[in-house]
Amino acid sequence: MKPDLRALTRPELEAALTALGEKPVHAAAVYLAVHRLGAADLAALPGVPPRVTAALSPAYSLSTLPVPAETQVSCDGTRKILFRFHDGAPAECVVLPAKDRVIACLSSQSGCDCGCTFCATGALGLRRSLTPQEIIAQFEACLREAGEISSIVFMGMGEPFLNWENVKRAVRLLSDSRGRHFPQVKMTVSTVGVIPVIEELTASDLRVRLAVSVVAADEETRARLAPMEKKYPLRRVLEAVRAYCRARKAAVMFEYILFPGVNDRPSDSALLAGLVRDIPCRVNLIPYNPPGGPGGETPRVKAFQLELIEAGVRTYLRVERGADIAAACGQLAAKNKEPRG
Repeated sequence: MKPDLRALTRPELEAALTALGEKPVHAAAVYLAVHRLGAADLAALPGVPPRVTAALSPAYSLSTLPVPAETQVSCDGTRKILFRFHDGAPAECVVLPAKDRVIACLSSQSGCDCGCTFCATGALGLRRSLTPQEIIAQFEACLREAGEISSIVFMGMGEPFLNWENVKRAVRLLSDSRGRHFPQVKMTVSTVGVIPVIEELTASDLRVRLAVSVVAADEETRARLAPMEKKYPLRRVLEAVRAYCRARKAAVMFEYILFPGVNDRPSDSALLAGLVRDIPCRVNLIPYNPPGGPGGETPRVKAFQLELIEAGVRTYLRVERGADIAAACGQLAAKNKEPRG
């Protein structure tokens, strides 16, 4: 199978053209045609000399970006977009409108293998990881729906750090100045705590922001809710996060889903504050949204927030969006069903 031009970074395109006897300077025009001008035919790339396209055609292909199978709109304006890729693998992305910005929440995998007990995606298991082109197709669909995108969060289906090579490539493709030129500093990648990739990100030239899903501050509860705790214990994850913050001179975002009576007690807030107080961070509190059922704020939510703030931890309460179309945090669970007409 021929390599797909959509998956090549601009330096790789330059190397490919050089190997074909063409000037690498043409890579910018090829990249622009593919990633910003919407070219769908390798033989007709706008702004690219025919000689260059003729040289590329025998060795490379140009795929058509996947298109959504279905879109649902919430009463609050949130839009959930379902993709069903060429092999039937489903994935969902979400457009989240806010007062002064629009967020695109993208998936990195079809399903997930982490096994978090509270997450609808995890209940599906892992179908497969998504390609860079499939990740970019989600961004393009969100852009069409919203008209503009202010930030990207990799917080949809899947664990991004278990598909890091493809997520990393999608980040580079989207941020290239000849493509969408989307700033890396406006992209956030969320992980349950895959330590080797946190360490790789720390040492890399990528400028994406890091978010870590804490789930629970004590090991026993976290292991019960998020089995990855057994492989990547929270204490070790936080050590990697401290190193990231020192090396990057950056803050990290901690995500904490509040489960009534499980991890929302005063003792839990005190334990969490003790763990993160020395880390440049903000904590995003997320009221639990059970798959298929009502969730949202409980009396303990604001109390928990106040307890963290009083302990010196910058803490925010995430506004629930899209719950009526199962687009809220933890609810994405695309099923392999036939699309509606």
